[in-house]
Amino acid sequence: MKKLAVVLVSAFILMACGSSEDDGGFNESLGPIDPNLVGALEEGQDPSLVPEVQRNFLSGCVMGATNKMPDLVAVQETGLLKVCGCSYNKLVEKVRFDAAAVADPFTSSADLENDAYKRFKKLDEDFQATEGNFSSGLIELFASCIRQTST
Repeated sequence: MKKLAVVLVSAFILMACGSSEDDGGFNESLGPIDPNLVGALEEGQDPSLVPEVQRNFLSGCVMGATNKMPDLVAVQETGLLKVCGCSYNKLVEKVRFDAAAVADPFTSSADLENDAYKRFKKLDEDFQATEGNFSSGLIELFASCIRQTST
């Protein structure tokens, strides 16, 4: 049952990756986040200045999970916001690491960030194209957030 919950929450998390159709980036289109989602933000992050891609991710993650799994009351009330916030941060960290790993030493930080953002969007596109299949590495990333927030 626990594995099923991990996979389902992971599916909602990844489905929420998309942002607007323009290219943007991780820090583009700052705006306010829904007050119900403030608990998913990092400590000290201004809820009135949250990038669009993060707002979309958190909204899709939380709303998708709570709409599809209403029996997870304890997660909804406490852990789900933290799981979604953690998952967003770890996913961004992963795509940044992956972009840096293949870049040459002369790649600018702006180009690295652009490549990372493209990788982030591609994860969502791939997820949609395969009707919800994703790698075991991504499942583990989301599962680590679930474990981390349940302690």
